[in-house]
Amino acid sequence: MRFRPEIDYYEILQVHPRASPAMVKKAYRTLMGEMGGHPDLGGDEERAKLINEAYTVLGDAELRRAYDRARGVRASGGRPGGAPWWRPSGPGDSGPAGREMERLAGTVSKVLLSALDLADLLAMILLLLQIWRQVSPAGRV
Repeated sequence: MRFRPEIDYYEILQVHPRASPAMVKKAYRTLMGEMGGHPDLGGDEERAKLINEAYTVLGDAELRRAYDRARGVRASGGRPGGAPWWRPSGPGDSGPAGREMERLAGTVSKVLLSALDLADLLAMILLLLQIWRQVSPAGRV
């Protein structure tokens, strides 16, 4: 099956790009069933086709990898080799400014991802503490 990298299948199924295959399947079933996405349940036929297309691509491991690679090239502005927009694409065009910008962008992205991971970890710890308080007997803490 051919896929369309210009369409964000993750957004259609409302899942994160790192979602597990089980999560993708659950999102698909939820959208088609409970949300009334299926035409027999009163859903829009075109929307149902799009949801099916998204699940067909994201539900197959090989297609999903190919789609992610195609999305990566598209996200980088379609530059050869997935080069970012600030990196010159011609031979001999990369100068000190381009290398410095690339290094800076890499550092910034690592810091942002680390901050997001830290925030996720903190939120998970707080949630686990709340659950622990609710299930532990009042005398035991």
